[in-house]
Amino acid sequence: MKTVANHRIVMITCVVALLACVTTARAAQTDNAALLYYQALLFYEKPDATTEQMLADFRAGKIGSNEAIREHLRKNRRVIDHAIAAGNLPRCDWAFDYSKGLDLTLPHLPGIRHITFLLWEDAEVLKEQGDYRTALDRCISLHQMALHAADRTMVTFLMAVSISSSANRVIQDLLPVAAADVERLSRLKTQVRQFQEKFPSISYALAQEGQTCALTMRKEETQTILRMMRGDSDSPKNESLAARISVADEAFFERNRAHWLNAIATLTRTVESGLAYAEMCTRLDELDQRFCDEAKDNPDATLTAFVLPATRKIYQIVTAQQTHFHAVRTALDLYIGRATTGRLPDTLPADALGDLFSGKPFLYEKANDRFILRCQAKMESKKTEANQYEFKIKQ
Repeated sequence: MKTVANHRIVMITCVVALLACVTTARAAQTDNAALLYYQALLFYEKPDATTEQMLADFRAGKIGSNEAIREHLRKNRRVIDHAIAAGNLPRCDWAFDYSKGLDLTLPHLPGIRHITFLLWEDAEVLKEQGDYRTALDRCISLHQMALHAADRTMVTFLMAVSISSSANRVIQDLLPVAAADVERLSRLKTQVRQFQEKFPSISYALAQEGQTCALTMRKEETQTILRMMRGDSDSPKNESLAARISVADEAFFERNRAHWLNAIATLTRTVESGLAYAEMCTRLDELDQRFCDEAKDNPDATLTAFVLPATRKIYQIVTAQQTHFHAVRTALDLYIGRATTGRLPDTLPADALGDLFSGKPFLYEKANDRFILRCQAKMESKKTEANQYEFKIKQ
């Protein structure tokens, strides 16, 4: 409870700081989306545990809407309206002090997740009511919020990936009821392409993470670093690294900053190298192991070993997100073709976007009531099957 209260205080402080910049009634029509998101978070009414589980089941397609779900959306209508308005603004400045580096607090993240769920749930209720156009508009708001959420840390980047993946999932669910509207499908195809093209790359996220973390790698931040190494425990997870840091001088931190930035540059060049998916995963695993092993004997690699992101896992998540974009865009072509000719094509177009796990076209299977786009390679070897995307056909 104390953490939630502190987060709300920080959020209110951010809103107040942003409002302080508004000096006239006319200027109150802000051009900063973050202000509207902050206001939305303050309006949010959290559901009880029973309703929360019901909402999760509703998003998963296990149940239809009911009065409790609709009441939850009514209570949070202002939240939804503010999020939609925020999504229509191009600029989003969250007003965080990135000079805090590793000690940066991001209290808005749980709230952004709540807004994601609200827009998702509202889209599903609108679909039940037959209003697929407004439902698809909610997906566009989700994609816009994803771009706003990405910001300058790996945590916010991954949150943005999650939001955009949710938007594509809802679009996937809505397409069957919009399948006959060629004009709307064509516009949606353009919008989805634009969101994919605007979405920050993993190399951009790594570069931003590198600069943010480097800001904390200073002697005056020694206690901050040690506190973060301890986490919730009484002693650091790695006693030997903590011992080095506790007695380090400024020269130690300067050398560690250089090592860290060089490691980030190496990771950035690697993810930009164009290696095939399987080779990329192997290479990122090798780099991760190398940087961690190096810290055992090289004091200059101490902080790199501590803050190194799980780049291979991040790369896998982003590849899944981008492949989902490809699947949705390919599906839109198929739906448009069916609406135009009256039937699904027997094969994918020659220029169809492909599966990024294998670097090959999707495997295409169709039936009377659905079609499936299946990847030709697995995301991870331990998975039983490759990713696949099912799109239903409304008869």
